[in-house]
Amino acid sequence: MNLVVLKGNVASDIESKEVNANGRTTTVVNFRLAVNRFFKKSDQTRDKDTTFVSCEAWDTGAETIKKYLEKGDPVLINGSLKSESWEQDGQKRSRIKVRVNNFERLFR
Repeated sequence: MNLVVLKGNVASDIESKEVNANGRTTTVVNFRLAVNRFFKKSDQTRDKDTTFVSCEAWDTGAETIKKYLEKGDPVLINGSLKSESWEQDGQKRSRIKVRVNNFERLFR
C-alpha cells in the first residue's frame, strides 16, 4: 500500500503550469510542505525537527489548490509517494514526491 498522510504548512509559493497529458490540457501544481516533528532530547527539553516535502497535484485538485492555498497555510494532505529520476550534467539524480490525492485546508 502506498499511502501518505501529512499535516504541515505550505512552505513555498504554489507553482502552476498547464501540460498536455493524453491529448488534453490539464493543470499541475507543485509546492513544498513543511512538516514538524516534536520530540524530547536526552536532557528532557523539547525540540522540533522540520522536514520539507515536495508535493504535486493534478487536474481539478491542482486547480483547487492553486485557488485556495498559499504559502504559510496549514493543510492536511493524503496521497502517494512518487519516485522521479533524471540525468543532469552527467549525474544521475532522483527524488521522491508526494502525489496529492486529497487535501483539507486547516485553520490556525
